[in-house]
Amino acid sequence: MKLQQVFDFLAVTQHGSVHAAARATGQTQPAMTKSLRRLERTLGLPLFDRHAKGMRPNDYGKRFLPHAQHLVHETKRARDTMSQMRGERMGTVQYGISAAASVLLAPSAIQRFRQVYPEVELSCRSGLYHTLTPLLRDGQLDFAICPVNAENADSQLKVRSLIDSPLVVAARRDHPLRQARTMYELQDVVFTVAGPPGQPGAAVYKVFDDAGLGAPRVDMYTDGLIDAAALVANSDRMALLPTALITTGMLREQLEIVPVSEPLPSYAIGLFQRSAHPLTPAAEELATQFEREATYFRNGAS
Repeated sequence: MKLQQVFDFLAVTQHGSVHAAARATGQTQPAMTKSLRRLERTLGLPLFDRHAKGMRPNDYGKRFLPHAQHLVHETKRARDTMSQMRGERMGTVQYGISAAASVLLAPSAIQRFRQVYPEVELSCRSGLYHTLTPLLRDGQLDFAICPVNAENADSQLKVRSLIDSPLVVAARRDHPLRQARTMYELQDVVFTVAGPPGQPGAAVYKVFDDAGLGAPRVDMYTDGLIDAAALVANSDRMALLPTALITTGMLREQLEIVPVSEPLPSYAIGLFQRSAHPLTPAAEELATQFEREATYFRNGAS
């Protein structure tokens, strides 16, 4: 199996036909057809359902797809690593980051990174642990900065501790209960939860339980903190959100902190990477700048 055959498989999968894939990649249609046939012969299985309107991966092709994507990602990283070790400043870094880390750490970290690697392309995915770590394990990301999920430690990943982010009860600025002093006053409020159990937003269940109030009223779960914040800003819902989203950034004009007296949790934010795969020099430089910015933040907050 040759890498070019894998590239051709992915091109046809993306474009839906040999004709479209050949045109997009600058190849001839016969050459791409021959490449795909050799790949299928090597694997001993057909990878596509062929029909009048084009081609789409069959069950074998769908199973092969993530392996093909992984090969391409790792090949790109290997090339980037070698070129950067030669002193070249080109390549790509793909990373994921949660909203709070993006607000607190990303601007200065990226600015300093650009002083070292001005030409490297950065690609960023937003999300939490449950959405970013699968992409990291599959090789689609170099690293991910997100809340640490102690309940689901993954031996395939290693983590560098960055910062602790305190949670607060957030409400829209004109919410009738925005000045509530206790969770008891909020027992009938509908909450939005950002992420599944184990993620920061879901801590509202423990907060209610610790206050002796039973389960909170929850009508919506979101995949990200920004989605939850947008819902809170435009309804009577509340949510547990990182302080940073309210005290800094674009949401400070729309949300305010409800000053409840009960202690609220904080959560750790870490930088995750695959245990068995070293970062490219450019990715390591960006990760180092995030660590440095986290140190500045901790020292300033202490």
